[in-house]
Amino acid sequence: MNRFIISSVALAFLPCAQSTSEKVATLPSTVVEFLDLNCYECHNDTEKKGGLDLESLGFHPDDSQSMALWSMVYDRVSNREMPPKMEYWPEEAERYDFLSIFENTMHDESAKLQSSLGRVRSRRLNRIEYENTLHDLLGVDIPIKDFLPDDPTQDGFSNIAESQQISHHLLQKYLEAIDLSLDEAFSRAQHPSNPYSRTFSGEEVSWNPKTRKNGRGPHLYKGHAVSFLTGGNYQGRMAPTEVDESGWYGITVRAKAHNAPPGRGVWTQIRSGVAAASAPSLFWVGSFEAREEPQDFTMEAWIQAGHKLEMRPGDHTLGIISTKLLGDRSVFEMDIPGVAMESLKMVRIHKGLDQDGLKKRLFDDLRFESGVLHSEEPSRDLERLMTRFAVFAFRRSVSAKEISPYIEFARSRLNAGNSLKDALKSGYRALLSSPRFLYFTENTGKLDDFSIASRLSYFLWSTMPDEKLLSLAKKGRLSRPSNLKKQVERMLNHSKANAFVKNFSDNWLNLKEIDFTTPDTKLYPEFDDILKHSMLGETYAFMQELVDGDLGVSNFIDSDFAMLNERLAQHYGIDEFSGKGYQKIPLLPRHHRGGVITHGSVLKVSANGTTTSPIIRGVWLLERILGETISPPPDDVGSVEPDIRGAVSIRDQLDKHRSTKSCMACHRKIDPPGFALESFDVAGGWRQHYRALPEKGKWKDGPAVDPSYNLSNGKSFSDVEGFKTMILEHPEKIAKNIVEKILTYATGASIEFADRREIDHIVNQLSDEDYGFRSLIHASIQSDVFLSK
Repeated sequence: MNRFIISSVALAFLPCAQSTSEKVATLPSTVVEFLDLNCYECHNDTEKKGGLDLESLGFHPDDSQSMALWSMVYDRVSNREMPPKMEYWPEEAERYDFLSIFENTMHDESAKLQSSLGRVRSRRLNRIEYENTLHDLLGVDIPIKDFLPDDPTQDGFSNIAESQQISHHLLQKYLEAIDLSLDEAFSRAQHPSNPYSRTFSGEEVSWNPKTRKNGRGPHLYKGHAVSFLTGGNYQGRMAPTEVDESGWYGITVRAKAHNAPPGRGVWTQIRSGVAAASAPSLFWVGSFEAREEPQDFTMEAWIQAGHKLEMRPGDHTLGIISTKLLGDRSVFEMDIPGVAMESLKMVRIHKGLDQDGLKKRLFDDLRFESGVLHSEEPSRDLERLMTRFAVFAFRRSVSAKEISPYIEFARSRLNAGNSLKDALKSGYRALLSSPRFLYFTENTGKLDDFSIASRLSYFLWSTMPDEKLLSLAKKGRLSRPSNLKKQVERMLNHSKANAFVKNFSDNWLNLKEIDFTTPDTKLYPEFDDILKHSMLGETYAFMQELVDGDLGVSNFIDSDFAMLNERLAQHYGIDEFSGKGYQKIPLLPRHHRGGVITHGSVLKVSANGTTTSPIIRGVWLLERILGETISPPPDDVGSVEPDIRGAVSIRDQLDKHRSTKSCMACHRKIDPPGFALESFDVAGGWRQHYRALPEKGKWKDGPAVDPSYNLSNGKSFSDVEGFKTMILEHPEKIAKNIVEKILTYATGASIEFADRREIDHIVNQLSDEDYGFRSLIHASIQSDVFLSK
């Protein structure tokens, strides 16, 4: 099909960017008088303290940047951070009048704008939602999100309408993804998949020193393929496992530990790739802990054609032996820990629909005869099938007028002599190229039931609504509070809700950046890929536990349990672990854990690869957990770089840094949470000393860690536990931030001033229920913020 035609169809329907003429409003005299008396002296066009000129800043309700600045002014005064305590300090009645009148003004102006435009601009599917939707709509399972450019982020989230853009390049990528998905769906619907199932013995995948086959493969020992924790690239690659066809594979490994230390197993990782210097990238497949007795370990992974598997121990705490040290000795003489594989089975699987399901999805009751899709009335069947498909693609009922251009386009292909199958495929491609597929259809005001179905489904499942939601929407019953609550419960109990746990966590906690840096192997030799994946698994399991049990949001700060696997328990120094997979482990004070803020994943993403920074971690905790906005530092302020030689502590460096007057105010807020978390290193481990790296040799203990802090309000804490206790004095603040993050992610729009009263109402109504996480999700969905454009 002509790509230009499809691009033209798509561009013709793209929603225009919303624009408004700039509106200049007048602030009430009480507000102006307060600002004149308390603010303009420091924040004028001459002084501009903190880079803010309030005297020249007009009040423009339709300008998001202007409203953000005025919101900051309101919050600083409300939190008693401004004006500073000088010779004149406003009377409480004066301050109250200012806040009351200013809040009403801000709310009313923000609400007016929402009533005319809505709070959510034209929003499209992000790349994760796009992939999931194509999978569910077409019944295929090929990964496509990596074909698409990264989504821009705003307020930490990658689905915010205001930050989304469209371009010819992005449209081209969408078309490529559509072609790949449709080709896969139509091919598998017409032709049976090529079966693939192979079982390899240990001998088959091992290196053969006589024939020199399977170079760098595992060593053959007593019928087992044994891989060791040695240096060198691609040690443990298994050449015979190379696949000819890209796809999902089910993998079963039967293995045991070889020469494991007493009481321990050998954590092993499996990756896929070309496993050669010409293509060095390897892709994660899975991991397992091999023990003394052989066990079966199963996993599923997408493996590209031409890629093979590599199996090798990945637990760096066992130490890595350089192959250069072996010399002429056999690796078995060195008592090196390893993993011994008895057999490996690979089976080609399809995570989407089977062939009959695909036929039903694409062709309904039509059948192939001699390889040709048969129909007594091709034109009528084309219209029937495209109309049915459009309901799911557009996620709502469609009128004959709305669908007519697409049907006529496909019908022209049929009339030009193309087969019904090809014409239908062209029609489906046109529908998938439409902005009605790519964008959410939402009208200003209260959402209709179909829009609620889409917003709800993409919030909790990151994909299109299912038939139950669309059926209720068609009947106009989904918007009823009782039905909405039932559907939310159904959806949260469904396996698809894993998408909410993962995608919300990845955005809110910034876990998607966990690969942005890698801890220095000289300073943190215990860090490895298995540990990294275990860290992510902990946070996802923890979030799932909070949703399932409706546990209070105070658990984000401190909890009496952790969700750990054996590898992570070992890293945390928690001996009370038993079992497989992630277990709910009671915590003791000596474990120094509890709450998401002590998760290895969070501690990893809030540090760089070499050092921790109280500034970075402090800003992370304030913005992500407590919901405070921290302004960027002035341009003329230098950065603080921790000394890895151990000569000067970070506290000494920051004492000098914050003595600068322009830095002092922000550091009063940033430093307390930042220093509280200094007892945790770059790799998420507990520490009492910083690690220092001498010019030669391994790391050593450097200066002692001091996590204590004396706050300007007279309060103090000596460690992270004391900091947690202080923060938990105000759980409503945590709950408010969680609701704001939920609604930002759920609606695809940043929180505006007009949303604040509704958010306060949600928090207040759940104050007697410990602000349960599941309850906050329910209450957010029932709110006007969620149910309005």
